[in-house]
Amino acid sequence: MRLAMYVFTAFAVIGAVSLPLLADTQADRDSLIGTWTENGGTHGWVIENSANGLHMTQIDASAPIADFTCATDGHDCDTKISGKKAKVSLYYNGSALVQLETRGDTVTKRKFSISGNGLKLEVTPMTGKIVTEERQFDRGQATARK
Repeated sequence: MRLAMYVFTAFAVIGAVSLPLLADTQADRDSLIGTWTENGGTHGWVIENSANGLHMTQIDASAPIADFTCATDGHDCDTKISGKKAKVSLYYNGSALVQLETRGDTVTKRKFSISGNGLKLEVTPMTGKIVTEERQFDRGQATARK
């Protein structure tokens, strides 16, 4: 009986400590939603909640180059990027959103996370020379022509 009481107490303490961490993770995930423009660049992202997951628009020089809706369960979604067939998948790694983009034999991993008041985007090619590039984005008006 005493062992059961200790086990119950241990799980109760672990649960109580974990709840605030889960709330912080969800708040960080919610903070990703919005319109983001690159510091000193011409790139932008619009991330919106959707009934089927997330709706994302990638913008380059004021024109959308990708526009898709995908669930955040890691399954592939068909789309077009710059007019060419591609697949993307989305999933969360803690509070960060990870996007895997496959175009032909080229796979690119993008990790979106909140950093201060901005968005940090880590871009890592998963084929060829693997070097991660970091980009910083601010909330702003990314103008997308449709």
